[in-house]
Amino acid sequence: MKTSLSWPMLLKPGLGWAHLAALPRREVEEFASTLKPKKHAAIRLIRGRDCTTKADLLKEFARALDFPSYFGGNWDALEDCLTDLEWLSSESFVLVLTNADLILRNDPESWRTLASVLQSAAAHWANSNPATSFHCLFHCEPGTAEDLRARLGAAGVSVA
Repeated sequence: MKTSLSWPMLLKPGLGWAHLAALPRREVEEFASTLKPKKHAAIRLIRGRDCTTKADLLKEFARALDFPSYFGGNWDALEDCLTDLEWLSSESFVLVLTNADLILRNDPESWRTLASVLQSAAAHWANSNPATSFHCLFHCEPGTAEDLRARLGAAGVSVA
């Protein structure tokens, strides 16, 4: 599966918030670094290898997004923080979830909850005034894209 990444698709507000990239992780990380100097977009890398349990996933999101000290470390708190993000002072948010096929691999219920929280955050930002870009780029290594696409679909997420 050949994937082409572009910043315009990741910085445009809207409900097409989920994207899949089947590329070597190095290429996705290099792509993410190309926009870091710009102040209007907050690009954050979430390391899927560090998100195999719910507790680890919540810690990784808190680390990557610089959550405030009051972050409660549960699903409701994750959703609250993802629909706030005022401390990042940005006009666009892009979460790059590297090795997303490893995230909560053995916990399908938590995977569905995560998908629901991300979808809720995307809808919140798309309906904010003004509409704000919130996108998730789900990365996987070549050869695992169909499995990840199926896991996302089973959780109710259709990828662009």
